[in-house]
Amino acid sequence: MARSENQKLKALYIAKYFIENSDENHAVTANDLADYLRTDCEIEAERHSVYRDIAALRDIFELDIAGTQGGRYRLMSRQFSYDDLLLLVECVHAAKFISAGKAKELVSTICEFCSIYQAETLQEEVFLCDRVKTTIKETLEIISVIRQAMATKRDGKPHTPQKICFKYTTYSIENIYKQIERHDGALYIVSPYKLLLNEGHYYLLAFDNKSQEMRTYRIDRMKNVRLLNEPREGADAFAKLDIATYTRRVFSMFSGERRRVSIRFENRLLDTALERFGTDGDVFYRPDGKQHFIVTTDVEISEQFYGWLFGFGMSACLVAPEEVRQSTREYLQNLMGYY
Repeated sequence: MARSENQKLKALYIAKYFIENSDENHAVTANDLADYLRTDCEIEAERHSVYRDIAALRDIFELDIAGTQGGRYRLMSRQFSYDDLLLLVECVHAAKFISAGKAKELVSTICEFCSIYQAETLQEEVFLCDRVKTTIKETLEIISVIRQAMATKRDGKPHTPQKICFKYTTYSIENIYKQIERHDGALYIVSPYKLLLNEGHYYLLAFDNKSQEMRTYRIDRMKNVRLLNEPREGADAFAKLDIATYTRRVFSMFSGERRRVSIRFENRLLDTALERFGTDGDVFYRPDGKQHFIVTTDVEISEQFYGWLFGFGMSACLVAPEEVRQSTREYLQNLMGYY
């Protein structure tokens, strides 16, 4: 009975063999297929019946199989190209919020969409320098809970987005391998609005219950995330938020007093300035002589901002407004006291 049932699935087994064992660089023959059917599938098949199945897979099911009867056959294309899969593998490895174990699992899943030969290459292709992966295994589960909370539909029915609660963690110098709970394990209650990706880390943009303002939280620092049976708040605050401007301020310059400044750069740093500040309508660039340009934009005045600016040495200078120039000089003077 089993042999009879398998016989009905012969064409599908042949398609499976092509998907797993053939690509544009690796050919198979009718004899290879017949041996596979007999050994692995308990199906006896004449070569001519194999030819007919290949023709059906090609003409009816549109598998891109190249080759002629009696020759060598190759599966030339599939749902995803090798370059597509390589890009996906690179993205998985580059995502710091994905643990090393989960990354390996995801790459194995991606490799199911190509031949065994391509899969072997994909496993060896990506090499990231100085790569730090999260050790938090629950990160993807946390993201799933957050998505449930933000959903406007669940199981095809309308759903009111709801709040979540969690504990937030940080590292301690006493044990750099284990995160500790911030604020003595205080419970954070927020209304989640958007998941953000920045430099390989996942962040949650949410309306904070305590401060009554929008805040960002790093996903791999959150623990014990739970749904609350309370409707989400902060819709007006989120509606007023310009996501592009907000993320540029928060992720580029960290938190601090928001001020509009003008910075003078050497022309060679134009690409750097464009990557940092963008080209939105509230950012202005103008030449300043033949060797320099000035960019005017909003930034968060903080120690991180000063450190970023000072990293350019004599190639960049904050030129306005005067009160921010004065605070910059005072910061430098205070810093000199440490050396």
